[in-house]
Amino acid sequence: MVKRYRKAVSALLAFGLAGALVGPWVGPAAASDRVCYFGECRGENAAQSKPRVVSKRGSWSAVVLGKAAMIVDEFANGARFAILAHADGKLALLLSHPDWRLKAGQRAEMSVRIDGETYKGTAVANETGVLEVEDASKDLLKALYRGRKGRIEVGDYSFDMTNLADAAAVIDDAVVHLKASR
Repeated sequence: MVKRYRKAVSALLAFGLAGALVGPWVGPAAASDRVCYFGECRGENAAQSKPRVVSKRGSWSAVVLGKAAMIVDEFANGARFAILAHADGKLALLLSHPDWRLKAGQRAEMSVRIDGETYKGTAVANETGVLEVEDASKDLLKALYRGRKGRIEVGDYSFDMTNLADAAAVIDDAVVHLKASR
């Protein structure tokens, strides 16, 4: 189990996961001149590839765009949380809620607690109102992969992540898909 965990997390980081999800997300795509918002992409290479869901387990899914990917948790209230790793190996977090009307640049303190271990950062709203945390800890991805349950807190909002084994499964599926498409 430990060997599988290390291999999957290492492969996930090595592939430099990033991406865009059909839904309310923003993220860097495979080409530097392409940005995707709410499933619509703009830029010179916008028509080259479309985001594809390659794995879905419970509320978790893995989405790939070319050689990039995003791991997403969707909540019953319409909120979404995603972890992405940029091509340079840096991780970012995204969080959206359908009731939020955030302005670009608005800041909020965000914490993610997984099995009692807490990771904190300042989230900044992008131009579509999605909160982003840049330079998230790689330890967060490792904790997510091996964890059982988690909780995200931003202001007065909290989101419970249950069955993190599903997150690990979609991470494994994303890695297999990316290796096969090399």
